[in-house]
Amino acid sequence: MTVLRRMTVAVGVVAVASSLALGGVAGAAVATKPMSDKQWHKTANNICVQSNTLFDEAAKTVLAGLPPDGQPSIEQMTALVTAIEPILQQKIDSIDALKEPTKLKKQVNKLLKVSQAELDTLVADPARGLEGNPFTGASLASKKLGLKDCV
Repeated sequence: MTVLRRMTVAVGVVAVASSLALGGVAGAAVATKPMSDKQWHKTANNICVQSNTLFDEAAKTVLAGLPPDGQPSIEQMTALVTAIEPILQQKIDSIDALKEPTKLKKQVNKLLKVSQAELDTLVADPARGLEGNPFTGASLASKKLGLKDCV
């Protein structure tokens, strides 16, 4: 894998991870009845937008000084994963706290399960972030749900 491709993958990991797993930042309130489809999508997308912003800030800080075509070291990738883990976990938790419409329950549960598994795998082995996008499953599940800001 070329250095440029690896850097692109590492930055992609940062972008996808932030958009994918970071929902709690929005501070979603726990609802007693299901949200409307429109409300749920708007709120979940807002969670992802906030997560993406925090993710990008963390990546800029951790990868500061890395040339645009540079490959992050394993130490930098580990530091990046450490920085983004709480952001992505909050995203997952925030989306989980939403009361999704009944018709979306199965898809939302799949998104949450896949997102958590992919985050846990990356945390266990940060080098995976250098090998490719570790959040492909979560990205696909987000796309299928129509979460345009979470893909």
